[in-house]
Amino acid sequence: MAGVLLLVLLVLMPSSATAIGHVCGSGGNYTANSTYHSNLAVLNATLPGNASSSPQLFVNATANANTNGTAGVVRGLALCRHDTTNLTACRECVASSFAYAQKMCPNHTAATVYYDYDETNALKPGCLLGFSGDRGFLSTASGTTGNGTFFQYFNTVNIAGNAGVVAAAVRQLLSQTARDAAAAARRFATGFMDGGTTTTLYALAQCTPDLSAGDCLGCLQRLVGSINATNSVRLGGRIFRLRCNVRFEAFMFFDDKNMRRIPSPTSMSPAPAPAPASKRHGVKPWVIALSVAASVALVAICFIAYCLRRLRKKNTKGTQGKRTHEFQEGDEQVWEMETELADFSVFDFNQILEATDNFSEENKLGEGGFGPVYKAALLMEWR
Repeated sequence: MAGVLLLVLLVLMPSSATAIGHVCGSGGNYTANSTYHSNLAVLNATLPGNASSSPQLFVNATANANTNGTAGVVRGLALCRHDTTNLTACRECVASSFAYAQKMCPNHTAATVYYDYDETNALKPGCLLGFSGDRGFLSTASGTTGNGTFFQYFNTVNIAGNAGVVAAAVRQLLSQTARDAAAAARRFATGFMDGGTTTTLYALAQCTPDLSAGDCLGCLQRLVGSINATNSVRLGGRIFRLRCNVRFEAFMFFDDKNMRRIPSPTSMSPAPAPAPASKRHGVKPWVIALSVAASVALVAICFIAYCLRRLRKKNTKGTQGKRTHEFQEGDEQVWEMETELADFSVFDFNQILEATDNFSEENKLGEGGFGPVYKAALLMEWR
């Protein structure tokens, strides 16, 4: 019965739907008509309807037909894109993913499928499906951390423009959309960026709603961080993991009224800091006048001090020169002065030279307290 059901789903697969990628698990195979096969058929029959009827378009479930043990237990989850209002499209996408998994991973106990629609049906939402027999498969840590399997698909055409500017714009768009998705209760967000110098880009980020904001952001950031320099300038791309996915395109591929406009890096240059209030409203006139007067007074004081110093130096030099000149003239000048208190004569220096025979040794009498003592022809001693 299970085989017939899977065959019918494969036949009813929408022709416009496309499997973007799939991963076959390495946990082993199951046999036909086994307990695992039966439990997988139960999930196949229930997950599509439960996902489309969920307010969050998300469901996880465990199928265990063997109530006496855990052998053959199958765990699965399905998530449709949150911008859809077409519940039938969500149900068909999950059902098609099951059929595709059976086709590409026959008898595998684990598989993950990422399903979407082509550009002509861009507004029909994609979905992801995963199932496994592992006990930790439904843990919120599964498929969010480490180097777990993820799938990348990028356009082969580059975005026109400077590669550095384009790459920065793509990363800014995806990073901000990822933050918005993690902060949203439904773990879903969309955005667009009109870079001006580059083409307008659109982005989508989504996590399974059972993830915490931190786990969702971490999962999405790992996807964005995995984009290399070559792929960051592509005209579009998608990266999927079991618990989160991101996508960007040069066309609008979603229907979300809450789409956010994200500024490009070139338009996010920091604005100059506002001027202080005193500068914006002007300085009071009396403050300006006082400042100018103080400056002028300071300059005048400095100038006067400089002039006085120059004048003092000039007078000092003049006085010293005058005194020197007087002393030199006093050595040679002939003058006589008589006082009433003493009979004192002053002779010209040349007269003294003549009287002492030019201070000859023959006329030297000896040494006194003030120097040599000479005998003069005038019969008087001069000290």
